[in-house]
This record gives sequence, structure tokens and C-alpha cells, in this order.
Amino acid sequence: MKLIPYLVGAMLLTAPLSLSAQHSHGQTHKAAGETHAHSAPHGGIVRTAGKYHVELVLKNGLMTAYLLDDKEQVLPNKGLTGTAMVLHGGKTTTVKLAPFGADQLRAALPAGAPPTTAILTLRRGSETINARYDKLASTSARAKAIGYVCPMGCTGSESTKPGKCPTCGMDLAKKS
Repeated sequence: MKLIPYLVGAMLLTAPLSLSAQHSHGQTHKAAGETHAHSAPHGGIVRTAGKYHVELVLKNGLMTAYLLDDKEQVLPNKGLTGTAMVLHGGKTTTVKLAPFGADQLRAALPAGAPPTTAILTLRRGSETINARYDKLASTSARAKAIGYVCPMGCTGSESTKPGKCPTCGMDLAKKS
């Protein structure tokens, strides 16, 4: 009986998500959970989740999720709840995502090894929204490589090399 939660977790982590999604921006996505060419408003990873997109940001020991509409606009978190099943160091841990601010759900990342896979399950009213994120360890390595940001804190300004902020045009500053 004690193995059932682990078996369910293993099945969820290995099961493909196979829903198709058509968005009003004219682009058909082959499968839910796929990587996007779309912009990530908060510098995270965006996945298709039915008629929505879900952005996941891993930073400073926190997991932050944003629910986005079909135009990648952030939706308010009012009435939004969620959990994340996180695979890290060969273990699976489920964490509750709590509302934070007006548009985020947050949870502390499990202690130990960095996460390699996460499956987010969000609930909005009677809707269930699922998004899967694989190869997170390599994404975390990229985040550590980001060395330049806008001194004004503009979203999406993070870069691995010097340049100009795409939002305000200021020179990017070296991260401390």
C-alpha cells in the first residue's frame, strides 16, 4: 500500500501529455507541455496547457507559476490553486503552490538536488490545467549563466552578454 503514491508519481512523470491546442495567434501546437517559441514574460519556461499557457520560473529556491492566456498575457491568480510534483535527486515530492501577489502561485523548491522534472496541476473553478517541464537541471544551469540584467528591473531583460534592455533601452548591468 505504501508504494501506491510512488507508483502514481512515477506514472505521471513518465506519461506523455497528448492534447492538441489551437490558439488565436494562429499557431497550432502539437502537444500540451511542449516548449514554445513564444516569449516568457518572466524569463521562465512556457508550456501549452489546453487553451492556456503556463510559465514556470525557478529562482532563489522558489518555484513560481504564472497562468497565461493565448496571447501570453498574465491572468490574475484569483480562484487559482495548484500543486507541483517535482522529481529531484531520484525522489518525487509534491508541493502546494500558494497564491502570491495578484498573478503568481509560489512554492519553495524541495531541499536537496535541483529539480529535473516538474508537473504542475492548476485548478481554476472547474477547470484543471496541467503542464509538464522536463530537463529542468539544464534550465537552472542556464539561469546561473545569466550575467546581465536591466538596472530598472524590466521583465525579460536577462541576458548572458552585455547589451540593451529590450523594454526601456538602458544598458544592461552586470549581475552582482
